[in-house]
Amino acid sequence: MSYTVEITKDNLIRIPDILSAELGFSLGDILVCVMYKDRPEISMAKHSDQTLTDEQISAAGNLTRVVSIEAAE
Repeated sequence: MSYTVEITKDNLIRIPDILSAELGFSLGDILVCVMYKDRPEISMAKHSDQTLTDEQISAAGNLTRVVSIEAAE
């Protein structure tokens, strides 16, 4: 399955609630992000270890946490 979403000028990926539910993503989940060099795509999947700290997520370089955009702004 694939979906198209827009990356904002702030490098945020807004995932609508209905899409989050379909993908099984919840607030606080840690995702692995893979960017493809030969295609304009990013793949995201839940990370196997959901107990990482924000510092560990930042150090990994390809991880992100699902946050509420309203709370982030």
